[in-house]
Amino acid sequence: MKNSSTMVLVGGFGFVGRNILDVVMTDPAFSGLDPVVIDNLSNAAPGHEALDLPSHAGSYETAEALAFLDGLEGDRDGRIFVFLAGETRVAESKDRPLDFIDANISDPARFVMQAVRPGDRFILISTAGALFDGTFEVRVDSPYCPKNFYGATKAAEEMILGKLVELRGGTFSVVRLTNVFGRFSDNKKSAIHAFTRAAIAGDSVTINGDGLQSRDFIYAGDVGLGIATLANRLRAGEATAPVNMLGSGHSTSLMDVVAAIEAATGRSLAYEKIPATDLLATEPRDVIANGDDVRVLLGDRITPFVDGIRATHAYYAG
Repeated sequence: MKNSSTMVLVGGFGFVGRNILDVVMTDPAFSGLDPVVIDNLSNAAPGHEALDLPSHAGSYETAEALAFLDGLEGDRDGRIFVFLAGETRVAESKDRPLDFIDANISDPARFVMQAVRPGDRFILISTAGALFDGTFEVRVDSPYCPKNFYGATKAAEEMILGKLVELRGGTFSVVRLTNVFGRFSDNKKSAIHAFTRAAIAGDSVTINGDGLQSRDFIYAGDVGLGIATLANRLRAGEATAPVNMLGSGHSTSLMDVVAAIEAATGRSLAYEKIPATDLLATEPRDVIANGDDVRVLLGDRITPFVDGIRATHAYYAG
């Protein structure tokens, strides 16, 4: 048996997964975590081929993925799963509800029943925005009140997977993320990423509504650090909360995002505002995470928003 703990990142070559790997593979503080990846490569960030770690290229639901897990070296104290897979295209959830049930509930539930063993630790990566209606500061113990079907599937996923992991003899944790931006986001179409690429290219963008809707934006490197920190604490047997949150504890409007991108790029960003009434009716108006809750995993190591924007611009411009 080895002394380190295997950390299985399901969907680990995507945006958030790559930021976790970047922390774990470069920071000696996390040398006790041995990362492996299962990923179907549908949203893999560029450069994953160069990473020197065990991986399975394929869907996590398959017999081949389970065989890959079975072939890994045994862990004395159980493995640590970080589950990043699922459907996240919020606007499509009302038109494809059954697909979202499959991707966010049924398929993950089957994986837990087939893969999790007694002693394993299972970390579900969830959302801090879509679970709620945007009318209050979000805390880890806030009651579910989603405005869209995507949020409803994530609430159900948290509850169902939590019980299934317990049935399998494992330990379950949730990490809820606010709006993540930063490096390895090449495939992301969310506002900061789309707007930064457009500013660099001299293209125009569309802003839904008045642009005063706000979000709690967290830099992706901080997310990688926070999730790695939780995994490290689980490995060490430290006391951890069942529900955790990663955000900045600050809310920034879309128009302030535009201003920050213009400052970082040194270029004006051309935009057109459209009503998008139906879409905005399904989204929270404002999202902000409680500052005390986000510091449980991050302490004071939270990247200021403008610094994160500059780093994101440097990533795309580089």
